[in-house]
Amino acid sequence: MRRCASIIFFVGLVASLATGLLFAADKAVESYLPATCGEGWVMDGAIARYAPENLYKYINGEAELYLPYGFEVLASVHYQRKQDAGAGIAADLFRMGSLLDGFGIYGNYRSTRSEKVGIGAQGFMDESELMFYKDRYFVRLSSSGQTTPDRSVFLACARAIGALLPGGSESPKELDIMRVPGVSPGSEKYYPQGLLGYAFFKRGMTAETDVLGVTGKVFVVFEDSPEGAARALGDYITYLKEAGREAQRTTEGTHVVLSAADPLYKGVLLTQAGRHLVGVTGLVEIGSGRALIEQVIKRLPKT
Repeated sequence: MRRCASIIFFVGLVASLATGLLFAADKAVESYLPATCGEGWVMDGAIARYAPENLYKYINGEAELYLPYGFEVLASVHYQRKQDAGAGIAADLFRMGSLLDGFGIYGNYRSTRSEKVGIGAQGFMDESELMFYKDRYFVRLSSSGQTTPDRSVFLACARAIGALLPGGSESPKELDIMRVPGVSPGSEKYYPQGLLGYAFFKRGMTAETDVLGVTGKVFVVFEDSPEGAARALGDYITYLKEAGREAQRTTEGTHVVLSAADPLYKGVLLTQAGRHLVGVTGLVEIGSGRALIEQVIKRLPKT
């Protein structure tokens, strides 16, 4: 009995130490904002900190976008240089729930037409802002003065912040699913809820694709089990019927396949593969999306 109690105590101690190390490694988000951000650019004022309950005070109207991605805290500060009194840079550093969430919020702003920058896991910039993500952190730099700083200033500031952040250049493993021929690189997006705007598709990824000259989307719904995926598929069929749209469900081997005329996305081909649903929208010829779906299924995790 005494030996059993000792084992339980030891296991509990190890778990407690592991948890302590985990939180110790996660430094205060303010510590990742350097005092100097590029040559001569220094903090102008104190760092402001926002939590989920008051994020709306800083980005009213946008806070709801961040919360589903596991938003934890925002540290925001202004940088300025004496000889450039009319120019400034607002630096916003968001800590999200995970690496996937960090990519997810970043993907809401990225465009395939944006200029890419090699900072963090991935970044982009335009004439007045620069954004990147690294680990579970999302960084947004934007012009905050009457004049816009030179692009070299944005790059120097981003590199200074990126050098302090944990992690490396790794991207979420879920992105590998979409790396197939026919998918537009840089168009991938992660949604933690309401994929395609449908509540029954709880979370997943989309990317732009071109099938027979028609632009559409390839999408993957993530569920926890095959039963969960089957329920989501059933809910979609119910929605289509209530909308008065045709849907044909068949079984091909171990996969359930659905072809439909979606009210929002036109021709849709959808396949259940285990705990995932894989589909293509915008199809003129339903069968034309089959090869793309098969390629994506091959890249799904085995468990």
